[in-house]
Amino acid sequence: MESRPSIRKNSYLHAFVVASILTIASGWLLTGFLGRIAAKEFEEKVARDATLISFFLHDNLDDVTNAAKSLGPADAVVAALSSGSPADVERANRLLDRINNNFEMSLCFLMDREGLTVASSNRNEQNSLVGKSFASRPYFSGAAAGRLTRYFALGRITRERGYYASMPVTGNAGTTSGVVVVKRSVDAIKEFLKKYPHAYLVSPEGIIFISSSEELLFNSLWPVDEKKRAALMESGQFGSITFEPQLEAEPRTGTYARFQNEEHYVVRLPFGSGGWTLVLLDDPGIVSTYRLFGIMVTIVFALLLLLFFNVLQYKDKSFEATRNLLKSRDDWKLTFDTVPDFIAIIGADYRITSMNRSMAVRLGISQEEAVGRHCYELLHGSQEPHSSCPHQRMLESGKTESGCHFEKNLNGDFSVTAAPILAEDGTIESSVHVMHDVSELKRLERALKEHAQRLEFVLEGSNDATWEWDLITNQGILNTRYYEMTEYTPGEVDSTFEFFLQTIHPDDAADVQRRVKENLEGTTAEYQAHYRMVTKSGKIKDVMGRGKIVRHDEDGRPIKMAGVITDVTEMKRLGEEVNRINNLESICLLSGGLAHDFNNVLNIIYGNITFVKMLAEGNAAAVEPLTDAEEACERAKGLCIRLQAFSQGGSPVKESIVLPALIKDAAKTLFKGSMISFAVSAPDDAVQTGADPRQIRQLFDNLLTNAKEAMPAGGAVAINIGNCCIDSKKGLPLRSGLYVCITIQDDGPGIPEENLPKIFDPYFSTKDTYSQRGMGLGLSICLAIVKRHAGHISVESSVGIGTRVSLYLPASVI
Repeated sequence: MESRPSIRKNSYLHAFVVASILTIASGWLLTGFLGRIAAKEFEEKVARDATLISFFLHDNLDDVTNAAKSLGPADAVVAALSSGSPADVERANRLLDRINNNFEMSLCFLMDREGLTVASSNRNEQNSLVGKSFASRPYFSGAAAGRLTRYFALGRITRERGYYASMPVTGNAGTTSGVVVVKRSVDAIKEFLKKYPHAYLVSPEGIIFISSSEELLFNSLWPVDEKKRAALMESGQFGSITFEPQLEAEPRTGTYARFQNEEHYVVRLPFGSGGWTLVLLDDPGIVSTYRLFGIMVTIVFALLLLLFFNVLQYKDKSFEATRNLLKSRDDWKLTFDTVPDFIAIIGADYRITSMNRSMAVRLGISQEEAVGRHCYELLHGSQEPHSSCPHQRMLESGKTESGCHFEKNLNGDFSVTAAPILAEDGTIESSVHVMHDVSELKRLERALKEHAQRLEFVLEGSNDATWEWDLITNQGILNTRYYEMTEYTPGEVDSTFEFFLQTIHPDDAADVQRRVKENLEGTTAEYQAHYRMVTKSGKIKDVMGRGKIVRHDEDGRPIKMAGVITDVTEMKRLGEEVNRINNLESICLLSGGLAHDFNNVLNIIYGNITFVKMLAEGNAAAVEPLTDAEEACERAKGLCIRLQAFSQGGSPVKESIVLPALIKDAAKTLFKGSMISFAVSAPDDAVQTGADPRQIRQLFDNLLTNAKEAMPAGGAVAINIGNCCIDSKKGLPLRSGLYVCITIQDDGPGIPEENLPKIFDPYFSTKDTYSQRGMGLGLSICLAIVKRHAGHISVESSVGIGTRVSLYLPASVI
């Protein structure tokens, strides 16, 4: 018969065996559970990293696409391809320089329809692209076919890896006249990828173009068949390629692949529409760590069980068992403190009962100091819970609550989760408060918003009106400049398509509607129209409207259109003035030659008439017609003198002139004996002007003569002289500086509106033809003199009210 201690020992042993089996089973289940949790968290972390890299790629490279889109329809680019003139090419070069510098691009260049580079931002460098052909490059052929093309490649000239975006340039005839290309170096992306052990941007064929490790650059990540290898080498897109694959086969996202003799988890995200992908490989070591944690917990329980058994069996070994228990507790705490997320146990009274080392270090206190303090005091620096506190919401709802907050004391943005810990009676005893740092994601989000704002500032700075039209609701979004141009206020009108048509001149409305319809039907790639805008007050402005469809529905029907409107009124006026000056210079050359040859012939005729008149002396019948012919020759001679004066060019002989005295003398001489009164007003500090006295006297003689001849029955002429400072905001074709402004106002009959654009044209006159007063050279000579003195002249007139002539002459610096 067994003794009682023996029976007790057997019972203990049986209990120990059963408890050990249960502990091992529980440990196995726990380890599997923790492994699954760890695998899920690990895969989510790799997915977040891949998304973060993708955001960075889009943020860095979308600028290139937007820059190419903005350059495609640019006037300077279109003009450089359509005319090919040095001036237009230089304008295109300056625009390329501005885009290249402002948006930190590597290269911007413009090719004609044959692929030959005509303008480039590196034109002054040794490896300039100007004159070189890139017709064989896919970014040329794609854009030449009329589509936006994106391309990763190694530059043939610069030997620099880059991201290319190309855009077709549409000429005035609506056909593709060339291609504009924007390139950005991938150096910034290369540096960013170095944060990750195995991150790669891979071509559709599997060639690594950007790598976190330089030794794998231009290696094939997965096997490439022989046909594709030959095509890749021939294209030169990647330079020299190593076709030894790093993986056994092309990987799929969410799978594990053997890489560099170790298993790695694969996340693969598409980038762009050309088959390029971002591949991120990560070592799943954390899963093993979590499983190890489960094993350690199992071991802890096994040790506790063994300790208990030993206490029962060997009371004399209790001290050693206690020490083992404390060690196990320390191991668990070490694991708890190893977790990088911030974890705290917070009671229902908002007091912290435990905190891991990561959170304590971030708060700048010890873990012991945190125990017993209110969570809102430590985390928010406040005296009461925040209204959006997840712990407070968890206490109210009884469920796990989460949110995203900026924590001032932790100096960062965090994703916060509060999970309830229940007491035995089912009430909430405390919560596990887990905080995951999302500051980097928030920074990227803010960067995206700032990028959108920069684009908006660029549009606002261009002084163009912008619009968006929702085709479903027929409602538009108009910027401030649009309302400024039309003189309406936002609340005054309904921004519909009908309002848009209301602002178009009736003669242009049909053409604009036709062009919009063609774009909506897909006949044209974009809408473009030059028309007259009618403002609220009835003013007419010349504008250029451009736009395109920016969104389609699932069936491919257009649902949103957007564009800009540019005020080209001043540009058109300046163009007309330049054409008038060019025509004037051509006519000057022609009239000078004709006057010289005609004067030679006239001298012969005049001499012969004088000789015949001497022979016919005494014969009144013959002398009288000869005398008339002689007078006609005198008048013709005067015409030659005025033609020669009109044709004279070159720089005037300048000296400082006091204009008030000169103008008073000219007016006194011309208006003497007439019924015209005049008044000259000038300030005491009127500045002098540097001018040719003879030409300036002729200028005012011609202007005052016109005023006199316009008022044969008499009238009044007011002449005002003043000092004025001109800058670019005045809207005058003059350099900035100090000028003398002279206005001559008469109260004559005025000039009809249809004649005003022609008054400076040579030989245009409304007076008697063939008379000295009717040659039509007076104002043409005035314009020529003013332009030779780097000044400006303009005429305003109203029928029945009078005419006002405004002159601007540069002041002389003494």
